[in-house]
Amino acid sequence: MSTLYIFLVPPIVGAAIGWLTNYVAIKLLFRPHYPTKVLGLTFQGLIPKRRKEISRSIAKVIEKELLNSKDLASALDGMDLKEEVEQIVENVVEHRIKPAKIKKIPLVGLVSDNLTTHLKYFLSKEILLHLDKKKSAFAKNFSNKLNVKELLASRIDNLDVHKFEGLLTEFIARELKHIEKLGGIIGFFIGLVQSFVFYFLF
Repeated sequence: MSTLYIFLVPPIVGAAIGWLTNYVAIKLLFRPHYPTKVLGLTFQGLIPKRRKEISRSIAKVIEKELLNSKDLASALDGMDLKEEVEQIVENVVEHRIKPAKIKKIPLVGLVSDNLTTHLKYFLSKEILLHLDKKKSAFAKNFSNKLNVKELLASRIDNLDVHKFEGLLTEFIARELKHIEKLGGIIGFFIGLVQSFVFYFLF
């Protein structure tokens, strides 16, 4: 048996076996999607089997580290609605009250432009004042009633099984590829060790 064969074949075969083993192991995390009986034994992928638990864990992490009801309430309370309110008032005054009709009213028509300007200012001011008073109370009530974790867990858990798999693999695709490659690397070195053992002992 040639030296080249001894030091070439086992590492290559070991790398292939290591990569394939990890590849299959990763696939079996997700498949079968549903309980499947084989020779009287029931098989199901670990992730589909623990889907509810995983959904709640993901939701818990998102709520704790990224976004919770208090953050949303704070953003809501801090929203500046001035431009939106002014635009709405502008549209209402211009299109519904119609300054052209105001100009036809005796005496009032003489100051119609000034009147509509003051009307817009007054309406905007009153609406914003009312919103500011209600906004904080609404934000607090919103914070108390909204359960981000439960909402996210429910949405994730209701995903189609293929979309659920896609969601997870999208986040950990790089890590899964590293695991596959690591299997190949470990298999290669195991094969190399076998080559040395065979060469020096036999």
